[in-house]
Amino acid sequence: MKEILKFKNLLILSIIILLSSCGKTIDWDDDKEYITISFNSEGLTKVLSYKGLPFNGELVKYFDDEKTQLKERIDYKEGLKDGLSEEYNKNGQLERKGTYKEGEEEEEVKYTYYENGQLKEKETYKDGKKDGQWEEYGDNGQLWSKAAYKDGKEDGQWEEYIIGYKADKTLESTGKLRYKGTYKDGKNDGQWEAYHDNGQLMDKGTYKDGKENGQWEAYHDNGQLWYKTAYK
Repeated sequence: MKEILKFKNLLILSIIILLSSCGKTIDWDDDKEYITISFNSEGLTKVLSYKGLPFNGELVKYFDDEKTQLKERIDYKEGLKDGLSEEYNKNGQLERKGTYKEGEEEEEVKYTYYENGQLKEKETYKDGKKDGQWEEYGDNGQLWSKAAYKDGKEDGQWEEYIIGYKADKTLESTGKLRYKGTYKDGKNDGQWEAYHDNGQLMDKGTYKDGKENGQWEAYHDNGQLWYKTAYK
């Protein structure tokens, strides 16, 4: 009877300890005495434990002691990063967002900003390679360029805008396209157009597998046709 009771008490205690590390939020600074970091059997992936058990829940870090400026938050499952990971700067702006599965990063988005707080660049990655939409902006919020990648190669719609100088010699987008076109598997493919500084069409044509294909047309900056040519 005593042995059964002892076993029940040990079981209850184990459950309490397990539950204490499940689905909770811990603070890196306040709880660091209970946090340990090791590596898995392959020695490649970090495993976070809380009070001796693989952690399940959310880990947070702050810039300040008052806990008003969030620096980082990470989701964990069984001690491995699993779910969302976010990093912020001291202005409260998101600098990095990643998604993880069983400790492996699946997707990552990076943000950089100008001193005035405007978004400068947005970059997206998947499995460590460029993947998805990339964007670049001026310090006034105007779009400078956008690009698309897939599995590390150019793939999708690309656009770049004409950049000029403001009175204070800083750069700004004129809002007029420099060029636009599409890539496929790292090569020019499909319709492409380029423009003069005044916004008039400079040339247009199509690519196939990285080479000019079919009819191309070129124009003067006054809009008049300069020449036509055809590619096979």
